[in-house]
Amino acid sequence: MKAMKLSACVAALSLVFLSAAQARAVSSACASAAEIHAIQVTAVHQELTDAALACGPKAVSLFNRFQTLFSKELRRSDATMLSMFKRMNGNARGNAAYDSFKTRTIARAEIRRTKPGAHDNFCRTAELVFAAALAPDKPILEDFVSGVPVNETSPVDSCEIKVVVALQGVQAGPDIMPTPRPDLPSDGGSVPVSAAVPR
Repeated sequence: MKAMKLSACVAALSLVFLSAAQARAVSSACASAAEIHAIQVTAVHQELTDAALACGPKAVSLFNRFQTLFSKELRRSDATMLSMFKRMNGNARGNAAYDSFKTRTIARAEIRRTKPGAHDNFCRTAELVFAAALAPDKPILEDFVSGVPVNETSPVDSCEIKVVVALQGVQAGPDIMPTPRPDLPSDGGSVPVSAAVPR
């Protein structure tokens, strides 16, 4: 009897440890909310960097003010993103993935800007984004960039959140599409007759 109890306890503990290991594996493959914000910050920052390089002296001046105003937040966000890539890929591959994402993001911003007829609109939109970021009431960087959709593929799986990261000006919020929860019998809706319980 004691042997059965002991083996049942060992089986239960192994299931607990297995579940914890599986949860760690899933969580290490998924980006946290802070990491999603860091990806969004980097995508917006790279778009604004391209604007500073191509949209003239005014854009350079606005970009320099942006860099100065948000320097601490930009460094913290950058460190969060680098840490995420290292956590998911290991040190060497993480560094390479981080560099690749930043290079790819600014290269794609340049491609969007250099499409025929797109340059002026790109620069006007960047100017709007700069104006919102440099408003007298300094916004929190993560909150600010969440309202600036950019068309860039997320480099990681958020496992729940879709980040649609090209500069489109400041909008109401990010393009996050939650999945609706299915109706449950406890929601108070109509219960099918076959599922009704007699009283």
